[in-house]
Amino acid sequence: MQPGPPYQQGPQQPYPPQGYPGYPQPGYGPPPKKSNTGLVVGLVVGAVVLLGGGGVAAFLLLSDDSGSSTAAPTSSKKTGPPDKYTSMPGCEKIGSKVRNLPPLETPKGEEPASTSNDEITYTRSSCSWREPNAPSATVSMYLSKSKEPGSGAGESWAKASVENAVTDGGVLIAGMAKSTKAVHTKLDSPSQCQIKFYQGNVEGEIIVTGPDPSGTVNQTVCKENALKMAKATSEAIG
Repeated sequence: MQPGPPYQQGPQQPYPPQGYPGYPQPGYGPPPKKSNTGLVVGLVVGAVVLLGGGGVAAFLLLSDDSGSSTAAPTSSKKTGPPDKYTSMPGCEKIGSKVRNLPPLETPKGEEPASTSNDEITYTRSSCSWREPNAPSATVSMYLSKSKEPGSGAGESWAKASVENAVTDGGVLIAGMAKSTKAVHTKLDSPSQCQIKFYQGNVEGEIIVTGPDPSGTVNQTVCKENALKMAKATSEAIG
């Protein structure tokens, strides 16, 4: 026989014989032991929350029930080279770098230029050197200022003008002064020659016309003179 439970008030009943698959009657014997599983799990979870709870809580708050995550939105903001120039040089500065130019006509100064690009502020500055019965030269500078700083819209617009000239049959000029890219453009007029270049967010356009605007000019000499004007303009822009 197994020893019975401790003495309690009231009559005691003997345990069943050893090996008998039974239990004491209700109200007799020691109360059944309670399971500690829930308490242990609670303590473990509590410890995790206290020790590393910040990360766990954040994960639970940021995650949905399906376990899927939402990707961060991709920025649509354009980026590119910043505007290098905010103003253009005066005509006198350009003319001082070229010898034997005709007299300079009174400059009009910087004025708005027409453009279909709503991402830039577009202005034009022109210089002309003329006299009767002599070759003349005209320099036009177009300044493209990005409305959104850092968008690169200014230089992109200036570059497009020169790239179009190349596409239309222009001939590239290697290493022209400080320009980013320069080209002898293709013109239909036999009395003129033209160079286009861009330098940062500025476009330069140089046109040289022979003594007779309705006649024919020596293209080799014309292009040499246009190149001198283009170099002077590029260096004046800085």
